[in-house]
Amino acid sequence: MSGLGIMGTMEMARNAMQTARQGAEIAGHNLANAANPIYARQRIKIASAVAIPTDKGPQGSGSEVARLEQIRDYAIDAALVTEKSVTKYLETKQRQLRRAEASLGQTLDRQSIDAGESYGSYGVAEGLSSLFNSFQSLSANPTSTAERQTVIFNAQKLADKMNIVDRRLSDLQKSINDEEDYEVDDVNAKIATVATLAASIGNTEIVEGAANEIRDAMQAALEELSSLVNISTTTNKDGKLSLFVDGYEMVTDNAMTGSVKLYTNSNGMNFMADNKSGDVLTLQSGSVKGLIDVRDGPIKDLRDQLNTLASNLIAEVNALHQAGFDLSANNDSSLTFFTGTNAGDIGVNSTIISDPRKLQAASTGETGNNSVIRAMAEVGDTAISGLSNMSFSEYYGNTVSRFGQDVALTDTQLIDQQAVQTMLEKQRDSVQGVSIDEEVSNLIIYQRAFQASARLITVMDTLMNDILTMKR
Repeated sequence: MSGLGIMGTMEMARNAMQTARQGAEIAGHNLANAANPIYARQRIKIASAVAIPTDKGPQGSGSEVARLEQIRDYAIDAALVTEKSVTKYLETKQRQLRRAEASLGQTLDRQSIDAGESYGSYGVAEGLSSLFNSFQSLSANPTSTAERQTVIFNAQKLADKMNIVDRRLSDLQKSINDEEDYEVDDVNAKIATVATLAASIGNTEIVEGAANEIRDAMQAALEELSSLVNISTTTNKDGKLSLFVDGYEMVTDNAMTGSVKLYTNSNGMNFMADNKSGDVLTLQSGSVKGLIDVRDGPIKDLRDQLNTLASNLIAEVNALHQAGFDLSANNDSSLTFFTGTNAGDIGVNSTIISDPRKLQAASTGETGNNSVIRAMAEVGDTAISGLSNMSFSEYYGNTVSRFGQDVALTDTQLIDQQAVQTMLEKQRDSVQGVSIDEEVSNLIIYQRAFQASARLITVMDTLMNDILTMKR
């Protein structure tokens, strides 16, 4: 055999033009998706065409497109699924803690037990100081109706502030609880999306080859699902996907076989559970985990500690007040200064509000006696056993400071986590991201290859004409 011959060479040139054309098309496809955040760049894999035997040995017959490749780093993709889940957990936690801070209405001192300044002109810390200062002022002039009015006014302001903060924190817990209800439907929808895409990848690759665009969508779907809950995946020997949420199987061999449901405990708190077994999921990351941790952690602790503060304030002040005498030298051992039992319902007794003279500030019926109201003033600086042997101001300052430290720790963790995620995203972009300069260079290469192959056909056509002319 003597080689390709003129016709074989023209066929080789035609195939080369097809290869160059397809390469230019893929480069154009990459450029069109340069701003697509879920797109992984593609390229053609060019292989040498089958060599033909000749007298001088095998001779190449040009090139052909062996397949289309998608440039992915599956290890980085898997790492990003995990890291984005952690990032979303911290972002959700930070967002809800900021809402709690706004509900508290107090700046957060992360270095000491000082409660910090209020957003407005009045907070619980200021309310405690004003109340005990007014007790002190009344002790200097125990028969003054004006001083008694000031005591009542400051007590009402403090009680109202505690009521408001407790209500805001309660509303925030309910809001988080409701948000988790919505997340259940979102998780199930995203599980169904993953199953659908997995089946589409299998069906497409059996018939048509690489399902590159569907794989892009699959990676995006896994990252979106992981932002809600922690997930893991496995692939069997046939390439079929199985997906697990917190260890519970939700997709089996490309088919959705499980789901999650809402579980509400006896306290009305919502959790996520496996729909088959009913087991409550012990989530490790994702926004749902963030919601649960904040609701049942810092916000609950903050509310409980505010209630503890209020209940001890009520008990200490009422115990002294009930043993005292009013301006008419009467003692009513059933008359309390504060009403209620905690921050949610603390208030000032309406009897005292209606008649400040009934405030029982004396230890005897003697006019001018100030023993009880002085003792009330001293309570402000007394270590209370129910407050871990701290004063009221110290306990509240410690409560706010600890909450502030939770916020600061979450902020720091989120900054570190975002740095890790950003680094992984940059690594992925360096592998699969579209470089406009590179794709334009590829276009020029394919253009020149196409032109050269077309020139080869022209040369072969001229040779063919020369041969035909010679035969005449």
